[in-house]
Amino acid sequence: MTQSDAESDLAMRVGLLNLATSFRLSQALYVAARLGIADLLAGEPQSAEALAAATGAHAPSLARLLRTLVAFDILHETEPGLFALAPMGVYLQADHPQSVRDAVLSFVGEDAWRSWGDLSHCVQTGESATSHLYGVQKVFEYYAQRPELNALMNAGFAANGRVRADAVVAAYDFSTGGTLVDVGGGRGQLITTILRAYPHLRGVLFDQPHVVESAGSLVEGAGLADRLQIVAGDMFKEIPADGDTYLLMNIIHDWDNTQSLAILKNCHRAMRPKTTLLLIEQMLPSAIVPAATTQSQTLADLNMLVRTGGQERTEEEFRALLSAAGFDLVSVTPTQTAHSLIKGERGEDAPGDSGQ
Repeated sequence: MTQSDAESDLAMRVGLLNLATSFRLSQALYVAARLGIADLLAGEPQSAEALAAATGAHAPSLARLLRTLVAFDILHETEPGLFALAPMGVYLQADHPQSVRDAVLSFVGEDAWRSWGDLSHCVQTGESATSHLYGVQKVFEYYAQRPELNALMNAGFAANGRVRADAVVAAYDFSTGGTLVDVGGGRGQLITTILRAYPHLRGVLFDQPHVVESAGSLVEGAGLADRLQIVAGDMFKEIPADGDTYLLMNIIHDWDNTQSLAILKNCHRAMRPKTTLLLIEQMLPSAIVPAATTQSQTLADLNMLVRTGGQERTEEEFRALLSAAGFDLVSVTPTQTAHSLIKGERGEDAPGDSGQ
């Protein structure tokens, strides 16, 4: 082996070990978010001792956490022992308009951490960790049974959804949308963003009762109470009828083909012919190559396996699923995020019941 080969071999082994230990940074971010470190550093730089006093933490141990965040450019050490926010760290502040703090708390919280610890079982059996660990078929049933966790997850979905909502508005022209129906729209992050950008549109926010019960404050705060109707229900039973555009952001990926087809058929029944279905989803490429985008997409696909039993899909898989539900796939539009806009049009005839 030449010296060049040996160096390449060593670099690959080091890189693999770095990947294997990346969970450490996830937990460091989680603890910093939970303790509210970014909020405490919103003013002037502070010492580990001052931050420990404010959070009830052990000062020497907290200092070690802060040093780690400096190493990843989340904090700066302005002088020995004094810490301040780096530009990236600002987004961990709870009150920042583009905050990702809630998303970090939901992505790396105890529930998610425990679920990912069950990945081996999921891969060996095809069963979701939620079903295996908690005895429920749908992760959303588990959230509904635990109000604190439900609030955390809804906040995380909203924080993560802000970026996606902005990307959707930038990528798609809703000017002829009429009435938009946001199916499984959570607390309304997507539809309120669209309605603010298009003052002539009206909307319907549709989700489960325990989800939309917390949407009122967001809707009123956005000044949209007169244009946005909040409707509680179950998308597996019936979806509000007669909208002009039906939006489903990160909904279909939560479910297997049978359940996804049931949702899409319910949309079809609620829609008039030639109206628009818009899915906002990550789309897997037909061939996987090493790249940052495909890394994000394939990890998201594993997350669906672990958390919900769902899956990310390729364009052809979306085309087949939409066709089985009575829709034509019209176009796929990328956004500035990993998500694409998958536009379907409702056909004239009701779909068959053959399924997939």
